[in-house]
Amino acid sequence: MIYDFNSKKRDFGRVIFALTLDRKRKTERIVIGKENDVRQFFEFSGGDVFFEKTRPIGSWLFSLSDESDGEWNSNGMILRDSYSRAFIKESERFKMIKPVSEFLKMKYDSNEPTKMFAAIRTWEDYLNCYNLDYGADKLTERLSALYKPFGIYAHFNPWEDEAVFAAKQDSWRDSETSIELWYPVVKRPFEVAVVSSSILPLIVYYLHKLEEWKYQFRVCKICDSHFLAPNRHYALCSDDCRKKQAVITKREFEERHVDDNLDKLDNSDYNYWYNQLRKLKKEGNDDAVKIFKDIFDKHRKEAVKKKSAVKKGRILMAVYTNWLFSEQAEANNLLNSL
Repeated sequence: MIYDFNSKKRDFGRVIFALTLDRKRKTERIVIGKENDVRQFFEFSGGDVFFEKTRPIGSWLFSLSDESDGEWNSNGMILRDSYSRAFIKESERFKMIKPVSEFLKMKYDSNEPTKMFAAIRTWEDYLNCYNLDYGADKLTERLSALYKPFGIYAHFNPWEDEAVFAAKQDSWRDSETSIELWYPVVKRPFEVAVVSSSILPLIVYYLHKLEEWKYQFRVCKICDSHFLAPNRHYALCSDDCRKKQAVITKREFEERHVDDNLDKLDNSDYNYWYNQLRKLKKEGNDDAVKIFKDIFDKHRKEAVKKKSAVKKGRILMAVYTNWLFSEQAEANNLLNSL
């Protein structure tokens, strides 16, 4: 169902934000719609709602964004000011607030549940408060509660500083702490947390559930994104990141394997040349020792360069191996001639 931000008629039935958490499947489910439609949706898999999505647990908390630029409040003030224009026709009043309806439609189209809910509730409250006594003041109070999360999230994230978040609850009004729990019944296997005016108590509910279940906020070592894990030993957020980590691990293993073989080969080559030089020294042939040692020193300098080139991928291991063997063959020929 698509919400109409050009509607001029007050509708009956409150719009609610409903949340269920599935601990076993590690998922969250968010549904936004009229209360009766949401109930039907959970109980009978029916009902036409504005938003419904099941995502990995924690997705909603991580998608809460900083909307502290004042746009919501400035548009709310336009709606409030339009109440005082009692002398103008209704058509002129709605023409005056058209930029606000366009702003709300843009937020609704973001498909981000918090912004969608705030947009719908703003328009609903505007229509509902217009004919009430002190309607402008009541609209301001309602929108203040609705927009407060945007200001809070401008300064911190609850998963980084939950103590600060808890402290801010001391300044909340009753309208900002109201939450309903629909307990499991019939085809509704999970507890449903519901709010209609402010999402702040829903955030607290979510955090308390995560604490109860011992979930840990983690940062993925591959993509650096935040995610929730059953314990602190989890380092990867998804199957995609686990596949990428497997590729990295395989490459690192192959590199270590190459390095190990390279070191063994280099040590073997050095020992061959050193042993030949030692035999010559035992024989007491000083001229032969000097000739062989000069060639040995030149060989080792070149061997160090080629070994470094193999590590950097500039030459193949097989090329380096063949070169070492060919050098040893020439050394054998030289020894036979001395």
